Amino acid sequence: MINPQSAHPALAVPLVTAGSRLRNPKSNGFTLIETIVTLVVLGIAAVGVLSVFTVGIRGSANPLLVDQATQLAQGELDAVIGIKLASGFSAAALNTGTQVCKTAPMFTGFTCSLEICYVAAGTLDDTTVPGCGSATSYKRVAVTITNTAIGDVTAVTLITNY
Repeated sequence: MINPQSAHPALAVPLVTAGSRLRNPKSNGFTLIETIVTLVVLGIAAVGVLSVFTVGIRGSANPLLVDQATQLAQGELDAVIGIKLASGFSAAALNTGTQVCKTAPMFTGFTCSLEICYVAAGTLDDTTVPGCGSATSYKRVAVTITNTAIGDVTAVTLITNY
């Protein structure tokens, strides 16, 4: 029989030295404790990252409802402009104050408010001026569409006596 240590000098090195432990060649993976610690750390990090998304989602409204409210407000402004073109600036339907919206019916869940006020030439774009003011050649028309899920959507235009 051939002595394996004499045939190959590399095999002459002892596999176990003094003070070393035997290592099972199958133990190349992670321990259970290492795996659990990793999962806990990743779970905490995921909660931190996902909480940012939930705040953003909660703060954003349903885009379909916002789009519908915007279209309803624009339709109401178009109706007011149509009344002005057909009947003139002084038409009874364009009296100042808060009124019932001209278009009907509203989609389910939406309400409409229409406010028409006289405005002075110097304050055409100033929405902080209280009251409707005295008669001028300018009327500010504000349409507010309200929905409980998205709040208020307001569209404003100006009609003139020209």
